[in-house]
Amino acid sequence: MIITTARKPSSKTRIFCKHLSRFTGWEYVTRGKTSLEMLADEPFLLVGEHKGNPGSFNFYTNGSSVLSIYFSVSTEKDTRPGEEPTVEGESPLASAFSKASGLKMEGTSERIIRVNDKIEFIDKDTPVIILKVLGKRGEGIV
Repeated sequence: MIITTARKPSSKTRIFCKHLSRFTGWEYVTRGKTSLEMLADEPFLLVGEHKGNPGSFNFYTNGSSVLSIYFSVSTEKDTRPGEEPTVEGESPLASAFSKASGLKMEGTSERIIRVNDKIEFIDKDTPVIILKVLGKRGEGIV
């Protein structure tokens, strides 16, 4: 999966995307003038902004948005590259997140993305990124 941003992201959003890339192992691509159609060959995550801060995830598959999540973010600490995380949670959002991201819901990993009323990116039992979910939209989400 590729992580990208709006055409002119703030420095906070670029830093957030770099942290997210190191945590997930996904490739962060600076978008610049690249159109979304040029990225449509493979699944990608478009990180949007709200008032200069990261504020949304839009997962795309085959050029179509399959899941949108709106959030406020806090970054607890820097992260390092590591193993692929697994998704944990019982909610429809957890299933949709797993499907849209391509990450598995079963298995063991030191890195976990726990999805419930918030999304926590956890490395060795320590939260690295916490997203407070403000809204969501996508197939199978109530």
